[in-house]
Amino acid sequence: MREKTPALFRYLFLFMTIVFASCIGRDRTVIAVMTKLEAGSIVGTSEINMAKLFIEENAIDDIEIFSINDNWDPEQSKAALDTISKEGIKILITSHTSTCAVPIMDRINREKILTFVTGATTDVLTGRDDYIFRNIQDVKTEQESIAEYLNGMPVSSVLIVRDIDNIGYTDPALKYFRKYIRKTISGAIDINVSRINIAKLKAAMSGRNCDAVYLLIGGYKSNAAGTIAQVAKSLYPSCKIMFTPWVRSPQLLESAGGAIRDCILPSHYPPRGKNPALSRQIDVFKKKFGYAPTYISFNVYGALQILDEAIKAGHRAPDDIRRYILEKKTFRTKFITVSFNKYGDTDIPLYFVTDIEKEF
Repeated sequence: MREKTPALFRYLFLFMTIVFASCIGRDRTVIAVMTKLEAGSIVGTSEINMAKLFIEENAIDDIEIFSINDNWDPEQSKAALDTISKEGIKILITSHTSTCAVPIMDRINREKILTFVTGATTDVLTGRDDYIFRNIQDVKTEQESIAEYLNGMPVSSVLIVRDIDNIGYTDPALKYFRKYIRKTISGAIDINVSRINIAKLKAAMSGRNCDAVYLLIGGYKSNAAGTIAQVAKSLYPSCKIMFTPWVRSPQLLESAGGAIRDCILPSHYPPRGKNPALSRQIDVFKKKFGYAPTYISFNVYGALQILDEAIKAGHRAPDDIRRYILEKKTFRTKFITVSFNKYGDTDIPLYFVTDIEKEF
């Protein structure tokens, strides 16, 4: 009998450990991060790694990240949402483009999936009493900010090059930019960035009277944006080039070459030297993962920080989290302060980086 008792206690201890671990697992809140995880893309891996860094830095033990690939493709976004729904996940962070956000927004609201949109600025999401929050400007405010910056520059005319691959973003963006710009528009050229013909583009851009070029390109098509910036500088050596916030990645430096010195990059965050927390985070990230993060990754970090605060306050169901955020309104995240209106939209400043080389 003496020999069996220790064995009995061992089995009992093992049983209790399994039960305890099971309970701990069930207590975790699962948050899906839907992003572009195709092979060779640092966009999605940067966001997932930033989410992991958030968990690690803050010793989070009650949140589990569920990463899912949608390749920033509308049909794949629908399929990814199918998976999220089947898994019973009720909290989602997306980083995809406006073209992906619009097709799934109705289902998100129908199924009451509390969603943080960190990359889609479309005005279709603006002013809706729903389950979608954004910690970025919407397209109207973004384009007004860009137009006003150009209005204050010593330039007289602007040539626009617009990517129609991401028409869900660039169509309303062009509409609002035209509304707010007070400079002469010397032309608007539509291109398909995914199958760009540089020779044809150069011919279309030639012979214009312009001293500024606005590259209305999003979706982290940074290589294409940098290449077109070089084309612009070859045609108009003294011109200034304006990007959108959605090409901010290390690849922009490589593709733009020397043209980068005459480029302006709108940013959701102050220039690196003016935001110590951001600078430190970039250094930590580079040391841990070996490359510089995309800036949309900081939007993902901020969304997680807000959601973590709500969860720690005892709110786990979508309706409870939604109510908590709308009632508190203002959140001081690690990098910026975010204030939400009654629709879950936010009006934060847009900064303009003129020394882009220092950012990466």
